[in-house]
Amino acid sequence: MQKDLKMRNVLIVDDEKSFLLSLVEGLSIYAADFNTLTAVNGREAIDVLGSKNIDLVVTDLKMPELDGFQLLAFMSKKYPHIPVIVMTAYCTPEIKHRLDSLGSFQLLEKPLNFKDLVDGIFAELVKKSKGYIRGITMPTFLQLVEMEKKTCTLKVTSAGRTGFLYFIEGVLMDAGNGVNTGEKAAYDIVSWTEPEIEIENVCRVKTRNIESSLIYILMESCRIKDESDKRDRSAAGDVPGVGEEATGTVDMNLTTGDRESLISAAPTKEEKMDSLKEILNEFAKLQGVNAVCLVGRDGFLLDSIARTGIETEMVGAIASSGFGSAESMGRQLGKGELSMSMLEFESGPVMFSPVGEDAFLVVVADRDANLGMVRLKLKKYCHQLAVVAAL
Repeated sequence: MQKDLKMRNVLIVDDEKSFLLSLVEGLSIYAADFNTLTAVNGREAIDVLGSKNIDLVVTDLKMPELDGFQLLAFMSKKYPHIPVIVMTAYCTPEIKHRLDSLGSFQLLEKPLNFKDLVDGIFAELVKKSKGYIRGITMPTFLQLVEMEKKTCTLKVTSAGRTGFLYFIEGVLMDAGNGVNTGEKAAYDIVSWTEPEIEIENVCRVKTRNIESSLIYILMESCRIKDESDKRDRSAAGDVPGVGEEATGTVDMNLTTGDRESLISAAPTKEEKMDSLKEILNEFAKLQGVNAVCLVGRDGFLLDSIARTGIETEMVGAIASSGFGSAESMGRQLGKGELSMSMLEFESGPVMFSPVGEDAFLVVVADRDANLGMVRLKLKKYCHQLAVVAAL
């Protein structure tokens, strides 16, 4: 093993005492390389952190008294420099791949492979000995909450600001920052620098006000922060010169590796298409809606949900011509870009709305349809539909 390492202290936290003892016994053969300390819950771990110089924490997430999330939240505030290895019994292959790629911590799945644990410990200690010291970032923490399907309220503070993120079974339900709620607040909160996190094991909201996935929230926050930083640098006259990086600095506790891994962890095309079906279903459930179709500018039907008897392929082809004519008319009359068009027929309206540069949405409805709700849904899902249409 790494004989050049100075003696280090590794803290292992798990409430299964027999499992903990077996790890201590197995790791005893590396006593010349590092000391192994233990704690049976987060509260004991905090006591150890306060009394010893700890170089690495290996922790389970589900524990009594003070669980792994509360421990990690505490560490993000008091010991952000200490690297972490997380052990979990619940992890799908897709989520494991996403979290493994983040690089800010290691994820080991239970039942534990002892060799993987040993390799992980030495890898983290070697990184620390070379100065690569990094604890769990905010995006990583949030993805752990999602992975473990945790119900909680997160209080996030940074630079005098306070925000709240609300989760039910790992789903981000809502957010608030004192100014905004929903996705707008979530984008802001996850971009805060050096955040301090407090966790309460209960969700203080019951209604979902955020429809986007967590990974989308993280990616979009990154993009918004990038654009804001570019504007700030441009206003200050700090324009990148030849050979300099031309992109903004993302101040959300993300390293370059974090950002690259978020991009690689973005939903696959198949996952996005599944999300599209869910969005279209939201429209189809509205009163009086007979069909909803996402159509490419070329008239090609991307996806649809319709009542029996409606030929959505034909709807797409016909709507493409009508949509193009409406756009052209608006431009020629100096009205700018089309935001929505509606044609009234004897048995009900047909609504068109552009979603990004590549597609438009068609809603075929009855006369008694709730058009106000259709408009609200369009406003809510427009960006997500545009992302899928651009694939």
